[in-house]
Parts: sequence; C-alpha cells; structure tokens
Amino acid sequence: MIGVNVNALAKAHLACMFDAAFLKGETWGFAGAPVEHVETHAAHVFLAGNRAFKIKKPVKLPYLDFSDIAKRRKVLEDELQINRAFAPGLYLQVIEVRGEPVLVMRRFPDHALLSWKIAHGGIDAALAEKLAAMIAASHVVAPRRETGGSDIMTGLGAQLSKAFIDSTDLFEPSQTLEFHALYEEALKRMRPLLNSRGEQGLVRRCHGDMHSGNIIAEDGQPMLFDAIEFSEKIATIDVLYDLAFLLMDLWSHDEKVAANIVMNRYLNLRRAEEDLSGLSLLPIFLSTRAGVRALVTADLVHELPVESSLRQRGQALDSFRESISYLKPGPPGLICVGGLSGSGKSTLAARLAPHVGAAPGALHVRSDVERKILAGVNETARLPPESYSRQASTAAYSACFARAEAALSAGHSVVLDAVFAHDSERSIAASLAAKHRAAFHGFWLDAPADVLKSRVSQRTGDASDATADVVERQLGYNLGRLDWPRIDAAGTPADTLGRVRERLPSQSSGPA
Repeated sequence: MIGVNVNALAKAHLACMFDAAFLKGETWGFAGAPVEHVETHAAHVFLAGNRAFKIKKPVKLPYLDFSDIAKRRKVLEDELQINRAFAPGLYLQVIEVRGEPVLVMRRFPDHALLSWKIAHGGIDAALAEKLAAMIAASHVVAPRRETGGSDIMTGLGAQLSKAFIDSTDLFEPSQTLEFHALYEEALKRMRPLLNSRGEQGLVRRCHGDMHSGNIIAEDGQPMLFDAIEFSEKIATIDVLYDLAFLLMDLWSHDEKVAANIVMNRYLNLRRAEEDLSGLSLLPIFLSTRAGVRALVTADLVHELPVESSLRQRGQALDSFRESISYLKPGPPGLICVGGLSGSGKSTLAARLAPHVGAAPGALHVRSDVERKILAGVNETARLPPESYSRQASTAAYSACFARAEAALSAGHSVVLDAVFAHDSERSIAASLAAKHRAAFHGFWLDAPADVLKSRVSQRTGDASDATADVVERQLGYNLGRLDWPRIDAAGTPADTLGRVRERLPSQSSGPA
C-alpha cells in the first residue's frame, strides 16, 4: 500500500485506545487465559486460547476509512468473505464484543508463518512448488476485472516517485530521478502488453498482499490469508504483479532457489493463460513491489526516534536500491545442458537457473516435461516406447525451443536441459541464442556408465522415463562434432554446479 500519511498515523495511534477488558481472557470466552495483543497501523489483534480476534482501529487514512462502527463492521465482513476464498478454515465469523465488531479467526502458531520459516532454516523445493500451485489456483478463481493494466502501473509509479521525492531525508534525490526515468522508460515499452493482458483476463481481483508474512504452511500445505479487503482498487492487479510480491520477498531474503522454483512452477501450471511474454513485465513488477516495501518501511522510520530507527532506515534504503536494480535486468542468455540419461542434466539445470539472468533467475525448460505435456499426461506418468521415436523426439525438441524462444523474446534468460545427442539439435540451440542476441553456453555432462545406470534405476516420481536399458542404448550414440565443454558429472550435484559456474561469466541476477 502506498501514500501513508505519517501525521495521520501518529494521530491514529493516539486515537485508538481500547477497552482494558480486551486484555482479559473472559472477554473472549477463555476465562483465565492470557491474552496477547498485536497492534498494526490499522488494527488491534487479540490472541486468546485457540482464537485470534481482530478489531479495526477508528482511523481514516488516504487509502482506507474505518472512522465509524458501520464502516468497520462492513470492512470486517468483507475481510471474512474475501479471505474465506483463500483460507476457509481460518476465517470463522464476525461478532460483536463490547459494542465493537470483531473478526474471529482460528489461531495458528508463529512457526506456521512462511516468514518464520525463512528466518529459521528456509524453504525447501517441495514447499516452493506447493506455493506456486496455491498461487496458480488462487488466480484461477480470482474475479476478472475490466481494467487497463497500464493505468494501474502508471498510478503506482507516480505514487512511488512522489513519495521518494518527499522523503529526501532517506532517499538520495539523484537516485530518485534514476528510478523515475527507468520506470517511465519501462512503462512506455510495456504499456501495450499491460493493456493486452487486461483484455485477456489477466487483471483480476487478487489477494493483493502476497508476501511471506501473509502465508502460513501447516502440515506442509501453504495457505494465503490477510488479503487486501479495504480497497478493490489496490487489489485489482495483473496476476503476475500479485505473484511478484512473493518473488520479491523471497529474493530479498536470499531465498533465490525458492523464488526461481515458484516462478517456474507457476508458469508451468499456467501454460494455458501465460504465453511467457509476461516475463518481460517482471522487472517493473518486482521494482514496484520493492518500492512499496521501501515506502512502508520509511513510514516506520519517520515514526521512530532517530536513534531507534537505524535498522529500519537501512532496510528502507536496501529496498529502494533494489527497486532501481530490478529495472536494469541486463541482456538474456541461453544455457543448454546436454548429456546421456542419468548424467544429472535436470538437477544441474534446476540448481543453475536461480544464478542465471535477471531476478528471479532463468526459465528452466526440460525436454522430459515438454514430452509429457505433448502426450497430454502427468509429468510422472510413464510413456510407451513409441513416445520416444525419432519423430516424437523431434516434436519434443521443437516444443523446448519454442518455449525458450518465447522467454528470450521477452528478454528473459533460459536454461534448457535435454540429451542433445545430435549436431542438429545443438546447432538449433546456438542459432536461437544468436537470433535473440543472447549469450550462449552449452555444456555436456559426462559420467561413467555404471553411475548413469545406477542413477536412473534409483529415480522415483520423476518426469524422466529412462532406464538402465535406455542408458545402454544411448552409450552407443554417435555424438558427431561435440564442441560443448565436457563437464565431469560423476560427483555430487554441488560439484557439477561448481564446475559449470566456473566456466560461466559473472551472472547478473538482479539485486544481491
């Protein structure tokens, strides 16, 4: 949210005293139980027993108005209805306590928060994939809105620039001018695409506040909560801008692998809706999200004494600089990883993608996955032998190259993994990179026959159908003129990744 009025916030804090009875368990139906109190800029939350009780403050700010009981009741009822779509078991009802409307929620432990998990060990690949699936599902059911995508981003950019200009005590004027110039240039280029996405139904009434502090994961299953309830305008956005908040949040907390997995899995799940041209919008979407975070943090800085705000001041500056850096993504690249089955191509590609190109890393294109999609089956379903005929393989490679070209056309880097046993396949890949003026690197992974066979025999739940017999046949391939660097892939995935990264120029992956 943008445009917080500092003086209004200060006055709101003084005006929002609450009845002392709210700190007693009896008030909430939990006699004798301790009550925890959490205060935000616009609400009080009381935690008692297995419930959380939210009361809106009687505040009026530039972007919300909770100034009377009727308005507070209406916004809580809206919050209940909107969030039930994301978290039906979390949002329970709206009641009245001591004359004040109250939203009742199921209480969850702090360690369920995604933000807690990031701070205490990080996010694994399985959870990252589930996050992507959750977000994709939320966008399927999000109501479509007939709003021009460029109008939304134009308004956000103008608010950011003005707020940065008004905060010269924090943000260097020359950097503010750089942000404004880069943003306007990106907006000019992206305006037609932003509007066409609106026409395609990709501007929707979304969650709107999809960061790690508004996601919980219980029993390994993520769930969104605390969607924007007070403003249809703020929550009406491009679905990729909705996703960009989590991508930016993960990236800024150094969860780069998780961010890359979320992006790749989301785009795989949304193939029918996303043709990959939207990748060109990620720089401006990520920049805007980082800029909003900079301003929200800056508002907190302005409320605190100087000596108590050094950490927040640093965070605001970091986010501000990230918002500029996202707008300078650099040229795309294409990295191809080839090798026989079991050589570790897909493992390497997945580990390499977060370190390649602009944030949140490269698009990972995998021939095994494209083959399953062409066959119309689940990724882990086994295909019959005829699905691996020369004709079928040609179709799979064509699908890989088409997907890679779509991403490169959008200015986004690609890591493509396939066997690449034929000269023609390797030549097409190099030509594709040249066509889009993308840096090209091809790598061939080598490992002993017994290692290859052992690896494929141990696979479970994977998109590859390769067996030890398949490896044996592949060992007889005539690879032709193989001019890609050969990489020893007999060791651990980390060893292989290290050897490949040593051969690559320094990669630019957005804000560090």
